Amino acid sequence: MEKLNLSIAEIIPKYRDEINNRLSNIYPNGPESLTKTVKYVLNGGGKRFRPLLTIFSAEACGGSKDDVFSSALAVEVLHNFTLVHDDIMDRDHIRHGQETVHYKWDDGIAILTGDAMLSLALNLLNQSHVQHAQMKIFIDGLLAVCEGQALDKEFETNNPVTLDAYLEMIDLKTGNIIGLAAELGAISAGVDSETCSAIRDYGRLVGRAFQIQDDYLELFSDTSIMGKSLESDIILGKKTFLMILALEKNGSVINNALKTAETDFEEGIRQIRDFMEKAGIKKAVREEIDTILKLANEKLSGLPIDKEKLLYFSDLIKKRGY
Repeated sequence: MEKLNLSIAEIIPKYRDEINNRLSNIYPNGPESLTKTVKYVLNGGGKRFRPLLTIFSAEACGGSKDDVFSSALAVEVLHNFTLVHDDIMDRDHIRHGQETVHYKWDDGIAILTGDAMLSLALNLLNQSHVQHAQMKIFIDGLLAVCEGQALDKEFETNNPVTLDAYLEMIDLKTGNIIGLAAELGAISAGVDSETCSAIRDYGRLVGRAFQIQDDYLELFSDTSIMGKSLESDIILGKKTFLMILALEKNGSVINNALKTAETDFEEGIRQIRDFMEKAGIKKAVREEIDTILKLANEKLSGLPIDKEKLLYFSDLIKKRGY
C-alpha cells in the first residue's frame, strides 16, 4: 500500500502539470481584453482536484487519462467559471492568491470572462468520445450549481437556516460538480449505470465534506493558506455549517460577535473562534468531515473497479489545509 501511495503521489504533480499546460493555451484567439482575463483565471493556480478526480475515476474503471482528458479540463473550466461569477456576487477581492477579475478589472469583463469560460468548457466536452451521455449530466450539473448558488444567496437573509437546508444547498453547489467530475470519468470508461451511480454518489459526498472543510478553514485558517478572501462570508452573513451550529448553541453570543466584526473584524472573528472551540463545535465539525469521507469510501465497496486512486483522493481531501 505504501508503494502504491508513493506512486500516486508522484503521478499527481505530473497530471497537474499536463492540466496546467493545456489550460494555459485553451483560448489563444479572441479579443485581447477577453483572452487575457481567461488566461489570468486559468493560470491563477488551484489544486486541480476536480480534473484529477475525473482522471482517477476513469483509470479506476479501466479507462485511460487520454480518453477523459478533455472532459477533465471541461470540469475545471466550469468550476472556474462559477468562481468568477461567485466572486462578483460576494464582492471578493482575492482568489487563488491573486486579485479577482471584477476587482482587478470590472464587473462587465468578469461577467464576460465567466461566460466565455462556460463556452470553452462545453467545447471541451464536445471533444469527448462519449459526448452525448456526458453532455446531459454536464448541463444538468450546471443548472444544479446555479440552484445551489441561488439558495446560498437566499440564506444570507433567511433566519434560521437548518443544517438539512444547508446540506441541500452545498450538495447542489459543491457536491454536484465533484460528483460530476467523478461520473464523467466512469462514463468515459464505459462502466454500467449502477457503477456510474455509485461513483457519482462517492463524488457528491466527497464534495459535501470538501465544502464543510472549506467552511472550517475559512474560520480557522488565513488568506495565505486558503488563497482567497476570508472576510466576505462573515460580512455577508453566510450560513456555513459551523455558523449554523454556533447559532443553534448560542445565537446571542454569535450575533454580538458579528456586530463587533462590523467595526473590528479581527476581534469579532476571535470571539467567534473562541466560542466555537469552547463549545466543541470546532472538534465536532472535523469529526463530521471524517464521517462523511468514510461514507463516501463506502460507496465504492463491492464495485468491480480498482479503488486505490479514489481512496487516495479521499485522503488527499481529508488532509487539505490542516
